[in-house]
Amino acid sequence: MKMFIKKLKERQGNALILACAIVISLILILSVLCEYIRLQMIAKGVRDALQTAVISIAVQNYDDLYNGLREGYSGGYVLTSFNRWESKIDTGDVYSHLEKSLGLKKESNCYVKLSGNLVEYRISGIKVDLINPPIAPRGDNNLQQFKAESYLNLEVPLSFGWSMLPPMKIKLKVVAGYTPKF
Repeated sequence: MKMFIKKLKERQGNALILACAIVISLILILSVLCEYIRLQMIAKGVRDALQTAVISIAVQNYDDLYNGLREGYSGGYVLTSFNRWESKIDTGDVYSHLEKSLGLKKESNCYVKLSGNLVEYRISGIKVDLINPPIAPRGDNNLQQFKAESYLNLEVPLSFGWSMLPPMKIKLKVVAGYTPKF
């Protein structure tokens, strides 16, 4: 132990050990940074694909929402033969849109994106809520619009840490509203 302390206190010596430690530290920091960027890119790509699917649902409902636009209202209601207003909105198909745009494969309870034989990410718990504003809202400050909210769970296994670290799990939320152009 005394010899080790004596070697550390010496002014003479080789900087090879210190240089190796610095290089290994920089490689480790760069690897963590690259993994963080990879996770951000995957999450943004999935969020953008989900947003595209939700926007398409909101646009698919234009024909049901257009009836009330003349009066400045964009709710999806139709007058039935019994003189009652009933909500009429299309739910769309988010699943098939995500499968096509992201190249997903269906597994037992989730969708999986494969890169070769390795799992790149998993998507599960897709939920779409269509919010139809109430018929005849009161006042301008309470003006509401048709909205489509969508949620999903994204799980991305880490490539850094060699399976010793848990995968990244996040819940993504996307909201799209229908706003008339004219």
